[in-house]
Amino acid sequence: MNAAEISAILGVVTTVAGLAEKYGPEVYETVKQAIEQSKSKTGPNVADIEAIFAKCKADNAAIQSA
Repeated sequence: MNAAEISAILGVVTTVAGLAEKYGPEVYETVKQAIEQSKSKTGPNVADIEAIFAKCKADNAAIQSA
């Protein structure tokens, strides 16, 4: 890995940690699911991305109402 790749990974980790701190651990699971789908040979399709976005919105609504 080169410095740019390490920097990009650290940036993502920092962002996810910040979101999890702000919105709760559900964000981590949602992001993890998205990454796992992206690593598959076929990758996520538009419907998968829309479903992830909808889950993020639902997670946020649940957290805000708690």
